[in-house]
Amino acid sequence: MAGEDKTEKATPKKRRDQRKEGNVLQSKEVVTAVSVLGIFTIVRILAGFLMKNLLSYTARVYEQSAVFEVSADNLPRLLVDMITVVVIVVGPVCAAAMLLGIIPTIAQTRGLFTMKAMKPKFSRLNPLEGVKRMFSMQSLAGIVKGLIEVIAIGVLVFDEIRDRMPRILSLMDAGLMQGIAYAALSIYDLVMTICIVLVFVAAADYLFQWWQFEKKMKMSKQEVKDEFKQMEGDPQIKSKIKQRQQEMARNRMMQEVPTADVVIRNPTHYAVALRYDQDKNRAPQVIAKGKDYLALKIVQIAEANNVYCMENPPLARALYAQVDLGREIPYELYDAVAEVLTVVYKETNKTIHA
Repeated sequence: MAGEDKTEKATPKKRRDQRKEGNVLQSKEVVTAVSVLGIFTIVRILAGFLMKNLLSYTARVYEQSAVFEVSADNLPRLLVDMITVVVIVVGPVCAAAMLLGIIPTIAQTRGLFTMKAMKPKFSRLNPLEGVKRMFSMQSLAGIVKGLIEVIAIGVLVFDEIRDRMPRILSLMDAGLMQGIAYAALSIYDLVMTICIVLVFVAAADYLFQWWQFEKKMKMSKQEVKDEFKQMEGDPQIKSKIKQRQQEMARNRMMQEVPTADVVIRNPTHYAVALRYDQDKNRAPQVIAKGKDYLALKIVQIAEANNVYCMENPPLARALYAQVDLGREIPYELYDAVAEVLTVVYKETNKTIHA
């Protein structure tokens, strides 16, 4: 129903359908926070290794430049050395950056990969839709989130630089390596402080994205009912299917009547067809039963095929009520049915099926 309030939580089916379309809960801020924190942690761990290789290469270049001039003959070797050092120094950081960008995304989407989200949507070319997106709640939340990040990071950077300024000024008289080491540690500490802000922002953004995603996924009562009908089947269609199945079962049952030993009736309301094969059954088996119109139909088929019909209202009602189709009669009806079969076999000169 158009305009109906969506107050119901999304059903598992809708969640599965939306997931196939690429609509899943994820926060870009979580990816950013994990990437920045992970990259600088790796840089801190590998700092000694990276610095050692960088200084070694620098020293080697100075040594070589003192021995021979850079020319077309030795330039390829210098380029190879430079590329090797770049790969050694930058390679681990780049690999870590790639993994740290992929892993949080996989964790949030639970390994979802779909091309549907990449299909072009021509509705995005509509200027009105573009204006709506610019002033949407999501855009407003993004702006607020960005301002909070910038302000928080700016304040932290200012405080850190202000607190370290005396130490920075004192390093002007210190050695080069001491200054580089202090600068590296200061940058690392500053980045870790910024990462703490990014973690809180990522947590807040994830909660907001979850709230927004759940709100977007909500369904109206009518949508839930329609989905239930689709899953369970339309009641009218199910009724027709059930009716058809009953007709097919009834037709199969009628085909068994000519093979019965006797039909016990009452005289028009109930009719039960029995068959007994001592090699297959321990007791006589109900192969057809019915009441009213169906009972008359059973009797008509039985008479047309020379099946013995006997009126016994109490026994007919008992068999109809107590024995399911295709089942053997219960022990308490053995005697009554045995008397009937005895009369049938005597009058028709019929023997028990071999």
